[in-house]
Amino acid sequence: MKRQHDSLALPSKGPVTFRVISSTPEGALVELGINYEKTAVPDRAYYSDYCNVVKDRFGFTLIFGKLSPGTNVLRTKIEIAFPSDMFVRQLWGTSREFHRVVRQIVEKLEKSSPIEKVQDTDKVQTFRANNVFMGTWTEESVMDFYYISPRDMHSLANSRSVPQDVTVEPIVRVAMGTALILEFLDKTGTLVPENALEIATREVGI
Repeated sequence: MKRQHDSLALPSKGPVTFRVISSTPEGALVELGINYEKTAVPDRAYYSDYCNVVKDRFGFTLIFGKLSPGTNVLRTKIEIAFPSDMFVRQLWGTSREFHRVVRQIVEKLEKSSPIEKVQDTDKVQTFRANNVFMGTWTEESVMDFYYISPRDMHSLANSRSVPQDVTVEPIVRVAMGTALILEFLDKTGTLVPENALEIATREVGI
């Protein structure tokens, strides 16, 4: 869809910058950005030394686990269901420079042993997220997952006069070594078609 000249910017006191590009009875085309300095840090936290990314029926599942020390046996794991469009546009699309930086950091660190075959666990907790912040500081990295409700998006997209705020719900913080977040991003890249980001960008007229 092409960008419309009569786009409407709606003010927000919260972390979300929101702009309606076009609106029809069938739906609205919007742009949004998030200022993570204004978002709450998730109360739930999990330390991971294992990761995987899997394409599922309705999007992607991001898997993070804790191995029993010195083994390839998962003690616990969490799964984060992520929608396909935000997986490409937000998680992958906004992390291209970050991916390059963490690769440079990891190249200077002591190499870790690869995990071949991992024994699974039944101790799993599943979350839903559609937004993620990634940060790193030398050997330590973090991924903070958030959820923006379709209800909030619908209400704001259909508001033409009263400013509203979009709630960015903190879901879970996953702490890990920087080598693992590089492994995660490398695995993510194998599931994103080469031109997927270009197609997604063109669809929203950016």
